[in-house]
Amino acid sequence: MKKIISLIIIIILTPNISSAKNYISKDPNYLKRGNLFGEAAIANFKKNELNKHNYRIILDPTGTSPFKKIESFSPRSGDCGNNKHWGGKSGGVTDCNTDRLRLEVTGSKRLSKKLVKKKPRERWYGYYFYIPNNFPKDKYLQPYLNQFYGYNKGSRGGYSPQISASIFKNKFQVFGSYIIDEKNLKGKWHKIEYHIKWSINNDGFVKVYHNNELKVNNTEFTTMMYDYVEFKYGTYNHKDFGYIYPENYQFPGHTIYFSGMSVSKKRDGLQVNN
Repeated sequence: MKKIISLIIIIILTPNISSAKNYISKDPNYLKRGNLFGEAAIANFKKNELNKHNYRIILDPTGTSPFKKIESFSPRSGDCGNNKHWGGKSGGVTDCNTDRLRLEVTGSKRLSKKLVKKKPRERWYGYYFYIPNNFPKDKYLQPYLNQFYGYNKGSRGGYSPQISASIFKNKFQVFGSYIIDEKNLKGKWHKIEYHIKWSINNDGFVKVYHNNELKVNNTEFTTMMYDYVEFKYGTYNHKDFGYIYPENYQFPGHTIYFSGMSVSKKRDGLQVNN
């Protein structure tokens, strides 16, 4: 009888032991993303809120990532941050008071219009992402996976991202174009690269590659429209005004993996290409 009880205990504990071995860190700065990304932070959460939320760096559980160490973004339903985005000190918009579900990493090296005015700047951004097969089937869950977020001096919120990628209607959409269909989205790693020329004139461009194939090629337009632009990635969900949500609806918890995120002046400087 004692042997049976011991065996049951071992079976119950084994998954937790394995999970503990896979855990590496909750500090996003454990990973290097290049000098152009800068110091990393969890967006819109106060420091004392960080341990309540499920951002982790772990060993690849899929066994197929090009990188052994990956980032796991696993917000739980109802998770939210109380950092004010915008709207003034007396009130202000937070993720909690607007029913948003967010878990994003953002870099400290924002690009400024002042710098771009002197000379247009070309930048490469690259990462792999993975949507697990058990990703919730919820028509309202349509997260942004990355945002190029532009804003003006004195206001850190109230704008839509200039350029973004999202899961929309079970497809991967970048800058308004579907580049991964529903059939091929889940259960595999996808390599995404952006080549952007930031310019205040109409000579800017945005090029997007999926698994080394050019999928988006938008040219000859102004890309630097605000005082600053910063890059964020992870999962960000907000209530779209085009939908009617059930009463007391909350976005479901879910997991998205990322690996090899970096920013560089040249394509061969990206981690995903090394």
